[in-house]
Amino acid sequence: MSAAPHLSVETLLDYWLHETDAPTTDAIDEHLLACDACGERLDELVALGTGVGAAVRAGMVSAITSAAFVQRLAAQGLRVREYRLAHNGSVDCTVAPDDELLVSHLEVPLQGVERLDAIARLSLEPDVEHRLHDIPFDPRAGEVLYLPKLAQVRRMPAHTLHVTLLAVDGSGTRELGRYAFRHRPWDGA
Repeated sequence: MSAAPHLSVETLLDYWLHETDAPTTDAIDEHLLACDACGERLDELVALGTGVGAAVRAGMVSAITSAAFVQRLAAQGLRVREYRLAHNGSVDCTVAPDDELLVSHLEVPLQGVERLDAIARLSLEPDVEHRLHDIPFDPRAGEVLYLPKLAQVRRMPAHTLHVTLLAVDGSGTRELGRYAFRHRPWDGA
C-alpha cells in the first residue's frame, strides 16, 4: 500500500484560510495527523503569513491586493485610510499618524484585459520610472487596489505620484487609465 500523496500548497492555503468545506477539512486534518512533511509545510506557510502580516502592519510592504484582503485587515481592527479614484482621476491625500494601512482604489475598465502593467512616476524623481509587470487583477472588480509602503509615504515631503495602468497583450500595449496622487504630509487637520 502506497502512502497518500502530499497536499498541494494551494490545498494547505485553503485549509489555513478556512476556505475548505467540512468534509475536505476533515480529510486534511486526518492527512496532517499522519504526514509530518505536510504538517511542516503548513507550519512554514503559517510562519510566512505571520511574517508578511507583521511587515504589512509595519508599513514595509507595497502590494496590489484584493478588496477581500483589505476588508479582512479592517475586520481585524487595522485603521485603514482609503482613497477612491475615478477612472483617470486624481486626489489630494495624506496619512494620519494613527493610520495603519493606506489603500488606493483605482477604477479602471478591465474587461478583455489579458495582462496588466503599471508605471509609477514620482515628482521627486521626475526622470525615474518604475514599472510593475503583470500585476494581479480581477476583471469583474473594475478596480485595482494598491497598498504603498506606508512607512515610506509617511516620511515623504509633499509630492505627486502619477500612476498609469496599461493593458498588455500579443498586439502590444494600450493605456487604460492615468491617476494622480497629490500627497501632503499630515498637518493635524
